[in-house]
Amino acid sequence: MKKLRVVALALSLLASCTSSSPKATTSPSASAKQTPRPTTSRSSTPASPCGVGRQSPPRGTINANFATALAFAPDGRLFYSERSGTVRVWQNGASHVFGRVSTVTTEPGGSYSERGLLGLAISPTFSRDRNVFAFYSGTDYAHQYVIRWTDCGGRGTNAKIIISLPAGSDCCHKGGRIAFGPDGMLYVSLGDEHKATAAQNKSDVRGKLLRYTPSGGIPAGNPFGNAVWAYGFRNPFGLAISSSGKIAVTSNGPSGEFSGVPSTGYDVVYDGVVKGGGYQWPYCYGYSHQINGQSCAGQHGPSWSSEKTTVVPTGAWYVDSSGPSPERGHLVFCTYNDGMKILTPGSPHASVSSGPSGCRLAVTQAPNHVLYYSDASHIYRLA
Repeated sequence: MKKLRVVALALSLLASCTSSSPKATTSPSASAKQTPRPTTSRSSTPASPCGVGRQSPPRGTINANFATALAFAPDGRLFYSERSGTVRVWQNGASHVFGRVSTVTTEPGGSYSERGLLGLAISPTFSRDRNVFAFYSGTDYAHQYVIRWTDCGGRGTNAKIIISLPAGSDCCHKGGRIAFGPDGMLYVSLGDEHKATAAQNKSDVRGKLLRYTPSGGIPAGNPFGNAVWAYGFRNPFGLAISSSGKIAVTSNGPSGEFSGVPSTGYDVVYDGVVKGGGYQWPYCYGYSHQINGQSCAGQHGPSWSSEKTTVVPTGAWYVDSSGPSPERGHLVFCTYNDGMKILTPGSPHASVSSGPSGCRLAVTQAPNHVLYYSDASHIYRLA
């Protein structure tokens, strides 16, 4: 398997749980010593019995075990998911366990896998409902789940699985990113799970961008009467939604899985995924290169392709107009092979420039507009 197989050594160091049921647990906060230690604002008081008051985000680098996703609450706390099954929160100047899920990070027998705790999102109405969402792979190797907790003082309570999805029978193409749009709906990316033809089947959730209500239902306005919002993706492992509702997806390119496709390169970014849009996998790859003479006419090609270079795109974020320069006002995305990329729209294709090399897994923006990003062992603050 091309792409995320390049991180197999790093992933093999992660612990995986062994429970055989899709159970999630909540854990008391367990402090982990980290430096530096920001403090809680003395002038703020909790708005509810579960509130913690205004918090300061991390002021420097903190340790993290393969932080696949990062998300800030409006009170300034950083939540992050560790692939082996733990969601943590940076609160009162230290890292605490928020909640845990039973997941797996290898295939049976210990071979390479792209499973695990992969996505994280904070409710857009967090100040009222205090909900935190995560996406993870079940230990039965057959399902993936979206789970919802209610935060109470930094501890996940009332854990509930709200969405169940197929996981595929082999290692790869799990997708797993989640994000809320300004419409209040929850968007979920799901890979084709090595069933390429499923990506073009609008009745199949695989190879799709999906849209749900915050309780896991099918919202009015979905284009096909089911969860599918857009289709034709191979392995969408990055998802970003701007404050105006613009959607970006990053996707890993082909790895020679069938005749007619290359084994390296052609990672892509879609900047502006549209409702009901058809994207090109498995008819074309990269900049609309046809596969075995198939036509992708009438479908949306990528905004940017790495073409023959393999970069392994991961998490993405739309940086607002108050963010740091040169990222300010741009879509940025992490790549496991080559750090952060800053995308600039263009014709016929967008271009990219390089940002911090440590942006390997996830990137997000704090309420104070500072950027944070992760690699296999740390979360960094962009000074």
